[in-house]
Amino acid sequence: MAKQPRALRTYEQVLNAAAQEFAQHGYAEANLQRIAERTGMTKGALYGHFPSKRALATALVDHLEAATDHLLGGACAECGPPLDRLRSLLLALAVRIRRDVRVRAALRLVTETARGTAKPPRLMDGVHERALELVLRAQQAGQVDPALPPEPVADLVVVVLFGAHCTDYTRDGGDLPTRLGTLWDILTRALPPTRTAA
Repeated sequence: MAKQPRALRTYEQVLNAAAQEFAQHGYAEANLQRIAERTGMTKGALYGHFPSKRALATALVDHLEAATDHLLGGACAECGPPLDRLRSLLLALAVRIRRDVRVRAALRLVTETARGTAKPPRLMDGVHERALELVLRAQQAGQVDPALPPEPVADLVVVVLFGAHCTDYTRDGGDLPTRLGTLWDILTRALPPTRTAA
């Protein structure tokens, strides 16, 4: 059954408050009372929308999964040189992380979970898979030295994106797209189209 408009607004308000809490404190330190206070609700009223902290975290991760599908799907549909497509994907992800507190919160949650399971989050796997595909195409197109092993180059792309995010200590994602653009420019200068003489 579809939610009524007022209930939907409250649901969205609670989810945004939870995202701010999880982005700032992580799962273990997140507090349902603070989430309720951010919305002006009682803790009991909060339970009317989400029965547990785990349910809030799951809703945020679901949001990240939908955003992942959208962004990675868009990268498949793009045309142009492979490295330009890869840069566009990374910048689109950086903009989404910067603007969407739910994505930032969910990214923190899935990263925390990954540390305990030794399995990378789906977003990182997806970015790595797309990066590897585009690096291989860039090598075929002569944009990247074909002597470079493509897997580590794709690993490096993932490290640049998520490393830039993890070392941004502002609460709102700072200016991640600008930082990432600068790092990308440095990285691509280190990936010459032909092998340089030793």
